[in-house]
Order: sequence, then structure tokens, then C-alpha cells
Amino acid sequence: MEKGTYGYLSGRKKQQLRMALLWGVLVVILTLIGLAVWGTKLNLLMIPAMLCVIPFANYLVSYVAVASYKSGTPEQYAALRAFEEAEMLLADLVVVDEKGERASMDFAVVYQGGIAGFQSEKKDTRDRITITVNDLMKRRGIPMRIMVYRDWDEFLQRITEMNVPADEPSRKKVRRAKDALISICL
Repeated sequence: MEKGTYGYLSGRKKQQLRMALLWGVLVVILTLIGLAVWGTKLNLLMIPAMLCVIPFANYLVSYVAVASYKSGTPEQYAALRAFEEAEMLLADLVVVDEKGERASMDFAVVYQGGIAGFQSEKKDTRDRITITVNDLMKRRGIPMRIMVYRDWDEFLQRITEMNVPADEPSRKKVRRAKDALISICL
């Protein structure tokens, strides 16, 4: 599943947890075989077992980083399908700022003049998202600003006023902005 598509977070969580479990089980199996065959923890199988701890830890940390974030509801996603078909919609975004702090947006609609995002996260991190994304767009030379909404109806009202990019330069600008936004997400 691609970053920025609906269902990405749940797919990534499943994949990272599955891989962490696989590597964890491998560590345990190698350790147990080494103990059973040689009767001591000082055996040749402990080396690969210890080396397998590294990918186990990487996958586990990756899982923990996104474990608390959720996708928007299927009903919300269904209401935004037209924007996905117009290649303006991003979903399941976990924005990471320069300090490593994370904030989630359920959906973001990128249009010619800016970005409208929706956040249902309990903790209000709209300011962090706004500062991070606006700084990114400024550094990349993309004249767009983001506005993050916490009220679903207000978000819907704002995005219904948006026009689908009609010409190629406008579509290219939207694609550049989407790629830039995805680049700072987990």
C-alpha cells in the first residue's frame, strides 16, 4: 500500500507487527536450538540470534511509531472519493516535524491554492502541522498554505468550494505539493 492512500496506516501497522513477530520468533528459535544442542548459551547459534535482534527492533519501533494512529472512517472516505479520482486526496498522514514530533491528519485535499486537512486526533496538533507543512512548502518553492480542520462539516464545506485542476501546470503543482507533503510523513 502506498503512503498517502486510505488504509495505509492499518496496512503498515499489520506489516510491521507481522515482521517484528517473525524476527522475534526467529531469535527465540535460534536461541532454543542452540541451548538444546550445546546446553549452554555460549554457542555458534547465538551469533545469528543476536544479529536477528536488530531487524526485530527496527520493525517493532516502526510499529510503535504508528500504532496509536487510526484511519478516518469508511463513510468519510466515501464522501471524498471524487477528490481521489481527481488525484487531489491524501489520507492516513502522520506528519513528522524537524524535532521528530508526530501529528496525524485523516485526510488532506490538495488543490491549486493550498491544502485543506482534516484531523480527528484527540490531541489538537493543528498548529504543529500548519507550521511544519507551511515551512516545507516555502522551502520547496511551492506557493501553498495548509489549513487543518477538526470539524468534519466545516472541512466538507471548504473542500466543496475547490476546483479540480483544469490544466497541466495546475495538476503538476498539485502533484508537487502532494509529493512534498508525503515526504514528511511516516
